[in-house]
Amino acid sequence: MICILIFLIVSIVGRFDSNFRSFIAKNVYNDNIAFSYFKCFYNKYLGGVFPINDISNKRDSSVFKEQIDYIDATKYEDGVLLRVNDNYLIPNINEGIVVYIGNKDKYGNVIIVEGNDGIDIWYGNICNSSLKIYDNVLNGDYIGEVCGNYFYLVYSKGNSFLDYKDYL
Repeated sequence: MICILIFLIVSIVGRFDSNFRSFIAKNVYNDNIAFSYFKCFYNKYLGGVFPINDISNKRDSSVFKEQIDYIDATKYEDGVLLRVNDNYLIPNINEGIVVYIGNKDKYGNVIIVEGNDGIDIWYGNICNSSLKIYDNVLNGDYIGEVCGNYFYLVYSKGNSFLDYKDYL
């Protein structure tokens, strides 16, 4: 009910005020929405979706708990190209939510995980992943398999790319 009321108010105000309309277009349609920030805020102040935290937050520990192990790293476009063994299984670096799965120019098949700290990590050149959009992934969880013997990592926050050396 509250969502419908907010939608109606925004629609009415947006119809008559062009500045408000351009503000909504910029902040809703053009910028990234930090889903992990809202999830953390909701869990912190409202206690999560389920009222019983012991049941909802309990998760079996994953069998696949790895750290990234690579042969060498080379700067590539906005991130880094990591050489690994053939068919390497990629672990997740930072807890967060899967916000994108698809093809990106120069990176191949990409999975983007938005970390709880607001940093997006792009995993490129991925094959064989069972992840879906909005899956919650923990540190060390299985992301996917590398197609060949290399994959890409890109770190970004908002609309800017970060130096991989600070995070890898």
